[in-house]
Amino acid sequence: MRKFIFVLLFFSFAKALTLEEAINKAIQNNPELQSIKQQLKSAEFGLKADESLYFPTFFTKASYQYYGKTPMTIIPNFPLSFKQSNQSFKTFNIGFNQTLYSGGQITSKVEASKHNLQGTLYLYKEKENQIKADVIKAYIDLFITASLIDIYKKELQSIESLYKQAEGFFQEGLITKVDLLQTKVRLAEVRKNLTEAQGNHKIAISKLSQLLGEEIKDEKFEPVKMDIPEKLDIKNLLEKENRPIVSYYRESIKQLENLEKIESAGFLPKLFIQGEYLYTNQSPYLDPKGNLLFTVGASIQFQGVAPYYKTLQAKSNTSKLRYDLQDTKEKIKLEIKTAYQNFLVAKENYKVSVENLQYAQEYFDLVKEQYANQLATNTDLLNAEAALTRALESKEINYYNLIKSYVDIKKAIGEDL
Repeated sequence: MRKFIFVLLFFSFAKALTLEEAINKAIQNNPELQSIKQQLKSAEFGLKADESLYFPTFFTKASYQYYGKTPMTIIPNFPLSFKQSNQSFKTFNIGFNQTLYSGGQITSKVEASKHNLQGTLYLYKEKENQIKADVIKAYIDLFITASLIDIYKKELQSIESLYKQAEGFFQEGLITKVDLLQTKVRLAEVRKNLTEAQGNHKIAISKLSQLLGEEIKDEKFEPVKMDIPEKLDIKNLLEKENRPIVSYYRESIKQLENLEKIESAGFLPKLFIQGEYLYTNQSPYLDPKGNLLFTVGASIQFQGVAPYYKTLQAKSNTSKLRYDLQDTKEKIKLEIKTAYQNFLVAKENYKVSVENLQYAQEYFDLVKEQYANQLATNTDLLNAEAALTRALESKEINYYNLIKSYVDIKKAIGEDL
């Protein structure tokens, strides 16, 4: 496929800030991305914590207890009594508890944490690609404003030359003072346009600085090379859609589905085994005072019908995310279609502006020659010059808009920028 190859060449690139460097700085300094990075770390720690639920729980306890009075056992109708327990005694135990069956809660917790981690990663990629697109377009905006400055500077030189020529004609009585003043007004307009362009360039630098998270100066920027396909197919673009935000919603739905299982398991029994060593000198008649104890047991614990309603709550949250996913998919389709149409318009506008610039240049050269031979009026010359400037502006703006529209397409379909 034939391609348009666009190269931005307005700045010298010796020791220049490259686009790649600008993107890396923005990713490194963006507070929202840094926040998601911390969220990723939290998800990783959460997954490791849930995976540890497969391992046994170890416990130990040591205590010293003292009764105010020594507990005694008295035998009714007999004058006999003996110590039931020492007045003070020590107790120590150490052991483990291993869950054999949790009703699926442990497995579901681990799976939910895995989906949470993967979903957070997709969320990071979505935001990262958005930042890349913003930086690329802000970086290109520098070249837009710089190109307009260059156009207005050249126009200023041209109008200043015309003004000097008009002064000469006026001194010779070849043109009226109105013509001379008309040229002077045009000169003031160009100076105003140049000042505005310089201000817009400073704004573009500030915008890029804000995205990068550090102050940059109007020094050197490396040219950007980007291949623009001659043709794009909307059907193919829709099929290529692979937005991380869609995957984020899918992972979040799977996470909530596992949370449903966790809540549903609240009514199921839990099986466990427990082993411990227990030592106590509480009873003076107990022998041995230290012993091993093994337990196999089952337990069910829940409060009212709370697990039932928590399960319904989780199901409702899952349904909400499914609707959010459906809505997001539709919005992405619209974004792709909009970006595609903007691309077609930008491509046609650039083509027309290139042709128009050729005509405007020929028209200006012809009128300028006629003016020098007193065959065209001062108004004709200024109109031709204004048309040439507008054509130059249009070409430059449409040139960069075409590149930005292609960036929007790549971002819309989820292609890594």
